[in-house]
Amino acid sequence: MSNNDPLLLDDSLWPLLIVQIRGAVPFARFEEYLVQRLAYLERQQKHVMLIDLRHAPMLPSEHRRLQSEWLKQHEHQLDAVVLGHAIVITSPLVRLMLSTFQKARPRSGLHLVTPRLDDAARWCLEVLEEAGCNPPTERIKARFGLTPH
Repeated sequence: MSNNDPLLLDDSLWPLLIVQIRGAVPFARFEEYLVQRLAYLERQQKHVMLIDLRHAPMLPSEHRRLQSEWLKQHEHQLDAVVLGHAIVITSPLVRLMLSTFQKARPRSGLHLVTPRLDDAARWCLEVLEEAGCNPPTERIKARFGLTPH
């Protein structure tokens, strides 16, 4: 995966899994992403997702359809290991897409939608600490420039 990859998965702060979309994602790359996500689910380790969509266009309908099918197929695994997800969105269009998607397919579990990356990271860290997941707290704070509130 290169720095030019429009869809990045970063597990360097595990059990915080960071997903970042930076531009249009080819369909084949989106399929590959879902295979990668499944591999994380198959670890059967609790984790939190931080999904950074600040630089993401609205996903095409074929991507959304595939993702919806994937979420339905892996619903039980997701519920078992994903403690929550924080989504960073600044685009009103992407926010509308997400809102529509969540209404059509509501998920159980904790979630946060925010325009601020630091707020999302802080929330993820709190979820991990409350669940006793032993996150790399100082590395997460350093990576996202978190200071106490």
